[in-house]
Amino acid sequence: MPPAVDDLVSRTAAALTGEMEGLADHLVTRMLHEIPELDGDPALAALLRVSVEDNIRIAMQRFSAGERQPQEPPASALEYARRLAQRGVPVSALLRAYRLGQAECQQLMIEAFARDTDDPAAIVAATVEFSAATFAYIDGISEHVVQAHQDERRRWLQSRSAALAAQVTTVLAGDALEVGQAERLLGYELGQRHLGLVGWSDPGPGALDRLGREVRRVAGDLGCLRDPLVVPADATTVWAWLPVPRGGDARAVTAASPDVRLAVGEPGTGLDGFRATHRQALAARAVALGADERASTPVTTYADAGLVALLRTDVGDLAAWVHGVLGGLATDDDQHARLRDTVRVLLAHQGSHTAAAAELSLHRNTVLYRQRRAEEARGRPLDDGRLDVEVALLACHLLGRRVLC
Repeated sequence: MPPAVDDLVSRTAAALTGEMEGLADHLVTRMLHEIPELDGDPALAALLRVSVEDNIRIAMQRFSAGERQPQEPPASALEYARRLAQRGVPVSALLRAYRLGQAECQQLMIEAFARDTDDPAAIVAATVEFSAATFAYIDGISEHVVQAHQDERRRWLQSRSAALAAQVTTVLAGDALEVGQAERLLGYELGQRHLGLVGWSDPGPGALDRLGREVRRVAGDLGCLRDPLVVPADATTVWAWLPVPRGGDARAVTAASPDVRLAVGEPGTGLDGFRATHRQALAARAVALGADERASTPVTTYADAGLVALLRTDVGDLAAWVHGVLGGLATDDDQHARLRDTVRVLLAHQGSHTAAAAELSLHRNTVLYRQRRAEEARGRPLDDGRLDVEVALLACHLLGRRVLC
C-alpha cells in the first residue's frame, strides 16, 4: 500500500485507541443486547468487558505500528471462551460477538478516515487495507478461542461435576418435575429446609476445592446434620444448598477465607424453596458484584440486599433515583458516609436515638446532631418520603460510590 494510506490507517488506529473505554463499553452493551446467550451473569459480563478491551487495544496498537500479521489472543479472551464453555454457552455466540465487534470497529474506522482526509481514493484504499487487516486478526484469534472453548467444553463434560450441574439445571428449570424424580437426579432430599448459597473466588489452582471447603464450614457453623449439595457453576463459582435446621439464619453466615465471597438466599422448604432460595442467592450476588471495592463485603444476604436487587435493573437509573431522594446526603465523601450510616441505623430503630446510639457506640446527642446534619444535607426531614429514604440509604450502603455523587 502507498505510505500515505498506511499512515492514515496507523494514525486513525492510534486515535481510536485513545477512545478505548467508551468504545469497549459500547461494544459490550451491544453484544449483551444482541446476543442473549451472553447476557445474565454480571461476572461473565465483566470478563467480556476485559476481553473486548484487550482485543481492541492489541489490534489497534498493531495497526498503528504497521503490523498486520495475526498473533496469539490475549489471556482474557481465552479465559472468557473457557468460562462460556463451562456454562454451556455455544461457541457460535462467541464467534458472533467477534463478528459484531469487527463490524462495529470497521464502521468507526471508516468514519474516522473520512474525518481525517477528503481524498476519496485514500479513504477507499485505507478501508480496503483496514478490512483486510481486521479480517486477518479476527480469523487468527477465532481459531484460538474456538479451540480453547472446545477443549474446555470437552474437559468439563467429562467431569462428574458437569453431570451434577446439568442435573441441577434440569431441576431448577423443570416446572413439571416431580419431587421424587428431582431427588433421584440430585441425590439430595428436597423435602427439607434449604439455604441457597453462591460462592465465588478469583481464578487459580484449587479455587473449586477452596469454595467447597468454605461451604462445608458454613454448613457446620449453621448446625446442618446432612451434607450440603455443592455444584460447580464454572471454574470459579459454586452453587450450594445447605439443609439447615429450624432457626438457621442466613445472617449467621460468615466467610472465613479472604479469597472467597458468598451470597446467600433466604431459607425455603421443598422443591419450590430449593428454587426460590437459589434465585435469591443469585440476586444477592448480582448486588455484590455491582458494588465498588469500598462497599463490598465478604457475605451478601438477600435479606439485606433483596430490595436493591429488585431495583438494580440499571445502576445509572438507580443512582439518579438515589440522588433525587437523598440530595446532598448522597455526596461521596467520608463525612456524608458517616451521616448516612447513622440515619440508616436510626431509621431501622424507628427513630429511637437511644437504640441507635447503643448500636453505633455513640452518645445519644451525637446521633441527634448527625440526624440534623443529614437533614440539612438532604434539604428536608428524613420523615418526608421515609420509605424512599430507607431504600436509598440501603442502596448507598450496599453499592457504595456506584450510586453516589
